[in-house]
Amino acid sequence: MVLISLFLSLFMVSAGAASSGLKQAIKSKNYQQISDTYQKDMQKNYSREELIIISYSLRKLKFFRQDIKLNIRIINKHYSAKHKKLLNSIKRGDSIDGDDYPEALKVLYWNLFTSYGEIIKGYDEDSKLVEADNKYFTLFSKILSELEFREGKVDKYNDAIIAHRQYLTNKIFHFKKSWSLLYVSWQQDATLKSDSGEEAGLIVTNKGFCVGGDVGYENYLYHFYFDGCLLYGSGGVKNNDQDLIENYQQSNVPAYGIKAGPGASIIVSSSKSRIGIKLPMIYSVQKLTTPSDPGFSIDQDASLTFIGSLYSRWQFNKWYFQTEFGKYLKQEQTFWGLGIGKEF
Repeated sequence: MVLISLFLSLFMVSAGAASSGLKQAIKSKNYQQISDTYQKDMQKNYSREELIIISYSLRKLKFFRQDIKLNIRIINKHYSAKHKKLLNSIKRGDSIDGDDYPEALKVLYWNLFTSYGEIIKGYDEDSKLVEADNKYFTLFSKILSELEFREGKVDKYNDAIIAHRQYLTNKIFHFKKSWSLLYVSWQQDATLKSDSGEEAGLIVTNKGFCVGGDVGYENYLYHFYFDGCLLYGSGGVKNNDQDLIENYQQSNVPAYGIKAGPGASIIVSSSKSRIGIKLPMIYSVQKLTTPSDPGFSIDQDASLTFIGSLYSRWQFNKWYFQTEFGKYLKQEQTFWGLGIGKEF
């Protein structure tokens, strides 16, 4: 009996010392010490006060999953009957009087609700894990609403989590494609040469249409794509160097080709309107007539040029209006286009 009494006395002293140590640590805000103590013996038969201290410390350290397990442990240990009664009442659709349930249990539900919420806020991309955690977040949100506990805070926190989940959904890139028809103006050059070695540069300004579209990926903020279209039009040219040759001019000279290249845009409105850049190349074929004067010739090859252009697209549901203005790289020629398109 003496040995048993001595053992019990030592146990009580040890338990009291441990409890006192947790209280001292919480007063000094040494949350890590409390967590370390708990990690060393998680299955220990802690008192309710000790469990509350540990739970508070875990939340402060952002160990939310551990806090969830601890709060469930407290509910199962101290409020099991009340918890089962509440869940059955909600399942049956019974009217619930929040006064029938202790305030401490409501706080535990609040802890579970916010811990799941903080876990969801920690995700930076959508996944099945988000769906699983959101299922429990929604459950405790409903429980708190039925108990009419901190209703304003619950609604505000719900809105924050819904907004974050929408953000995760919006971040996902989706495949997109569209067709477009543009009225365009593009330029290409040629050289007028004389047999004596003199020469003059010619600029042909064409106007016509470009039929095509784009394919790419976009999310709520960015659109990365590859754009291409077939060019067809015509243009005219006039020699401005009258000292070299007089009256060399042509009009309505057919031209055709292709315009294609990558682009990137930033989506700037809820209607999906956007602004961005394109870096296309233009391959264009156009044959100018040789001057009637036998002492002159035209030097002109198929034109392959690269452009840097500014792009805008103004969205109206599936339809859109687009503009593009660009300059040929390392050349003086310009390009512009105005047109319509439709996503599909």
